[in-house]
Amino acid sequence: MNTREKNLANTQKQEEVQAKEEKKMNSEMQNPTSLRKQLTNKNGDYVFRLEKALIDAGKSSAEAEKMVNALLNEIVTAQKQGIPASSLYKKSPILKAEEILHPVIKPKKPKYWMRAVDSSLLYFVVFTAMIAIMSLTAGTKNQYNSQYGLLTLIAIAAILGTLMTYYTDILVAGGKGKAKFGKIALLTVAMVAVLFIVITIFSSKAFQVINPVLPAWGNLILVALVYGARYLFRKHYHITGSVLNPVPQGKSRD
Repeated sequence: MNTREKNLANTQKQEEVQAKEEKKMNSEMQNPTSLRKQLTNKNGDYVFRLEKALIDAGKSSAEAEKMVNALLNEIVTAQKQGIPASSLYKKSPILKAEEILHPVIKPKKPKYWMRAVDSSLLYFVVFTAMIAIMSLTAGTKNQYNSQYGLLTLIAIAAILGTLMTYYTDILVAGGKGKAKFGKIALLTVAMVAVLFIVITIFSSKAFQVINPVLPAWGNLILVALVYGARYLFRKHYHITGSVLNPVPQGKSRD
């Protein structure tokens, strides 16, 4: 056998040995009995007290052992880095048991379309209420309400809700430099332009038939109905915060 063949054989043998060691290590990392043997005295005591706390809370010995077994892998992994279980979880065994039994589920961030609809409903309520109040104070000289028919109000709310939700996402997400400023400036110009075009078009005589102008009391009734619909919509999709009071992703507001 020449030198090249010997080197190749040695390399293959080393790879086989390494593969066996990795397989053995993986097997040990999945075997609760093996993992428990690797625990230090401090971690062993933590695991013992954690199981006891689970049993005291009403779990059977088998259930408590199964729950703790699910944590052994990360406990041993942290242990190898010099981090004990108490520091890893930053909780006493009793508090950790409480966390296992009653895990805190972080609320999921609502999808963009959900938040856009919520924002649109909010803007409809605010803008329509404002128009109704101005109509009432204007008396017979109803110059405010004459421009804003039902279709105009819906279009304005939809545009503001959609664009302002995106606008808020940019602000909440953060960002640096000219890129962020450029997006905000461009969005602001686009929003003003679109609103101007929509109000101009829908205020024309061609749209009067499908764009009725409601009296002040009619708008106020509509405000109450849309506000109720928004409440139900938010409750159904578990939406917290709003475009006027945003909640960063991963956080919740009571």
